[in-house]
Amino acid sequence: MKEALKDADACITCWGTPPITEDMLTGRLRLVAHAAGTIKNLIPDALWSTKCRVTSNAPVIAEDVAQTVLALILCSLRNLWIYSKTTREGQWVKGGDRPNFPTRRLDGLRVGVVGASHAGKEAIKLLSPFGCEIVLSDPFVSPVEAKKLGVKVVSLDELLQTSDVITLHAPPVESCRHMINSRTAPMMKDNAIFINTARGMLVDEAALVKELEKGRIFACIDVTDPEPPAADHPFRHLENVILTPHIAGGQTTNGRQMLGENSINEVYNFLNRGLLKFEVRSEMISNMA
Repeated sequence: MKEALKDADACITCWGTPPITEDMLTGRLRLVAHAAGTIKNLIPDALWSTKCRVTSNAPVIAEDVAQTVLALILCSLRNLWIYSKTTREGQWVKGGDRPNFPTRRLDGLRVGVVGASHAGKEAIKLLSPFGCEIVLSDPFVSPVEAKKLGVKVVSLDELLQTSDVITLHAPPVESCRHMINSRTAPMMKDNAIFINTARGMLVDEAALVKELEKGRIFACIDVTDPEPPAADHPFRHLENVILTPHIAGGQTTNGRQMLGENSINEVYNFLNRGLLKFEVRSEMISNMA
């Protein structure tokens, strides 16, 4: 890998390759095209002082994440999880509701999106045709951008207190650590559906479990802190929790093909026109996953 990089005019990294190290940086290295999402811990600080440019597939993976979020929302609102479980157990219950969690349509509900990241914006785009009210909590979104997204910007507290569905897409930075905690978790309204496909560090799991054990909210958890959670973690056995093994983004067969194709397109367009569709700049790193 090192020898290939030393002689390369462009470089593609992908899952399984080692990080770019400083001794790999030569005057000939012009591009790092990462065929996955995050580039944190893959790119040395020294690279940003060179003329080498960087691109990643984070926006493509965000489409995967948003589709997963939409699937989780629809299945949760329709109680498909419990219907699947009860029919496997030999029952045939069609009442539509179960204790604490009425079956609902998405239109007319309020969906709260926390964070206008790539995935957050994709989720907003997918949710928009369903006739739900979408509110956004993100201190860095301007009124102009909010209008373009077609959302109302509210505080995190208001979002938690008023949303029927809450989906986290905030960055895994220290300022967002445990944004869902012993103060904010109880704010979620009864029957709320809480979804985390971002990062586990955003949630104080003990505080969330306390609310889940009351049976008043439903959660879809794709990420934990740490991963995987302990074998006896409450997420694994609470009936009002759907736990998946960090598969929201980048895990589909055709999606992975798209990642490779996009990296090839980025390299081609860079070499032929000097253009990058999904360029990553140094100032973006602090707010990236």
